[in-house]
Amino acid sequence: MIEIEKDSHESLKNNPTDYTKISCINRINCGKITYPEFFSNFMLKNVPVILTSISQNWQCEKWIKLDENAEKRMNFSQLRKEIPNIRVPVANCSKPYFNSHEKSEMNFHDFLDCWEKGFKDDPLYLKDWHLRKELPNYQFYNVPEFFASDWLNETLCDEDQDDYKFVYMGPKGTWTSFHCDVFSSFSWSTNIVGRKMWFFLPPGEELKLKDRYGNLPFSISQKVLEGKNVKFFIVTQRPGEAVFVPSGWFHQVHNLNDTISINHNWFNGTQFKSIWKALESNLIQVQREIDDCRDMDNFQEHCQILLRTSFGMKIEDFLTIMQKIVQKTGERTRYFEGFQFGENHLLFDVISIDYVLIDMLNSPTIEEKYIKKINEIRKEIETILKMK
Repeated sequence: MIEIEKDSHESLKNNPTDYTKISCINRINCGKITYPEFFSNFMLKNVPVILTSISQNWQCEKWIKLDENAEKRMNFSQLRKEIPNIRVPVANCSKPYFNSHEKSEMNFHDFLDCWEKGFKDDPLYLKDWHLRKELPNYQFYNVPEFFASDWLNETLCDEDQDDYKFVYMGPKGTWTSFHCDVFSSFSWSTNIVGRKMWFFLPPGEELKLKDRYGNLPFSISQKVLEGKNVKFFIVTQRPGEAVFVPSGWFHQVHNLNDTISINHNWFNGTQFKSIWKALESNLIQVQREIDDCRDMDNFQEHCQILLRTSFGMKIEDFLTIMQKIVQKTGERTRYFEGFQFGENHLLFDVISIDYVLIDMLNSPTIEEKYIKKINEIRKEIETILKMK
């Protein structure tokens, strides 16, 4: 049972974290921190942390072997044995494509062959691979309890839709460009083998990097950040460690040697208002960009289509997630990845949703047709709270 402190919902009313007071990113053994401590000190405060010894006893530990110096290395033969030769998405880190890298597909075993023999051309990075969904009976890792309150994947998996659970595999020198995670969500990334170097910028610091057109850079360096007087952190992630990436923290990641990691994007009640604000901001931007078409039929519907394309979800999707979480809470059927949530946790979740619904009612972006659904969800929350 995952539980939190009884008065945790009071923290939703507190002032935002003062990121100027953060001097470093802590590294904590996962056995020396409890879920309530992680919830209060890192998720609620939206502060990054590195948790060590996370991947012990995971099935995917078989993907690695020890060399003569007792260093963890890729076990290519075991990977071929355990995972079939399915199509996988790969990125060429030497070729930018819009705000990412040029992407293609190839067979998994061919990718491993190229990697093991040494890429003849530019090294490829296997990214955003939905291996868990493609092989649902292959339980190669376990979601740590710290990351189990995951409304995004909980609702998507209930509907058998594409999840946000990924495997990354890449040789030394592959990297991920400067970005903030989808939906302004949390993410967690656990290294199975290899080391990564992370650049982290607290929310708002990225604004110092915008050019005169308002665009952010594709890549950053320590020299560039120091030249712009940006507050940033550099951390090295080792095998078996999980990096918790908070909402709105821009980052860039480099593989310092051959690396495999397991990553999830996720969100829950601790930063749900940030998700809403990011959604609202993107909708306003979409409306502004096509404002000259405001007199056309179904203008708002077109805005929602563009919002889903650019942001990944539209208002209706967002409301659906809230309604499903509230309904499952009322039915006492909320559990995920083998974890069940305690009464205090469930209370926090529905209160955090209600705060967002109230904010949505006061937003000029919300059309009349959504107000009915918002009030329906608020009535369901009211019923739940009366039962507490």
